[in-house]
Amino acid sequence: MVTDGRARRWVSVGRGRVPAMTALSDDEIVAKVREYAEARRLPPPAPIEAAAELEAAVGYPMPPLLRRLYCEVANGGFGVDEVVSLSDSGAWFSDEESLLDVHHEWSAPDGHLYPNHILPIMTMGCAIWWCIDLSTPEGRMWGWDPNRGCERHYLFPEKVTLAEWLTDWLEGHRTFPHPPENPECPNC
Repeated sequence: MVTDGRARRWVSVGRGRVPAMTALSDDEIVAKVREYAEARRLPPPAPIEAAAELEAAVGYPMPPLLRRLYCEVANGGFGVDEVVSLSDSGAWFSDEESLLDVHHEWSAPDGHLYPNHILPIMTMGCAIWWCIDLSTPEGRMWGWDPNRGCERHYLFPEKVTLAEWLTDWLEGHRTFPHPPENPECPNC
């Protein structure tokens, strides 16, 4: 581990680095995101029914922290580059109006390229997305980058949870997904 001069520690992952930190508590994150949402006049919270509809479509519950943020704080717009709204809020934070639209667009019936339980939640531009694994209660984060490697490796697990990812953002950092090196793959 190395220090980057900002009083936080980093671990090397592939050619990039990711924060190695202790996340804020869920309550602390909710409070800080609420302050952010109020200051920026983000859309009001999404209806609980929208969370239930997404969960039914995906087949997994949303991580409790993500559900709280959407249903108690703001219907999108928080995070590094503004997470997609849970339901149509009239304010679009990507090319899609809601997470349900993103899910329908990205999910594959056979799960070959994109498993149903991995949900893109925020675009970084250039077709790069942050995704969240709804099959994990802590919300393990994933990256999607079709600009590197072969098709089998566009989607890759990250070493951070939703709480760690949001803590990093709330501390003023902008972290991009870090595709791993795949030297054993002849197509990468």
